[in-house]
Amino acid sequence: MASDLMNVAALGRPFTLGMLYDARKDELVPGLTLWDSRTLHASITETSQHSSSFEMSSSDSTESKSNMLDIEASLKASFLGGLIAVGGSAKYLNDQKKFKNQSRVTFQYKATTNFKQLSVTDFETLNTQKLEVIEKGLD
Repeated sequence: MASDLMNVAALGRPFTLGMLYDARKDELVPGLTLWDSRTLHASITETSQHSSSFEMSSSDSTESKSNMLDIEASLKASFLGGLIAVGGSAKYLNDQKKFKNQSRVTFQYKATTNFKQLSVTDFETLNTQKLEVIEKGLD
């Protein structure tokens, strides 16, 4: 269902196709996938999808920075609450001006070249041991 979809910004975290995500804790589940690597690689479809855009901002507020990175409210709350540590280009969220008389202009450039998705429809290939772990919980 389209309403069941959830968009999560990577913010420097190492997301890969097939990786599991625990929305309760807003964290990745490392080393655990529902399919073996051969099935995952065979089920990836890639489409060329070229696009680009840019935006400029002179604001230094957390609100402005999170808008520039397209961060949704729940993820911003997780960041501000210290639940997630940001890495990569998302370190920009923590960057503050060092002097009062300092000015800053941020230039954001977005580019997309390819779109990859996981298209696994054969649920008989699920690893049943891993399903038991998921059903019991990841605590």
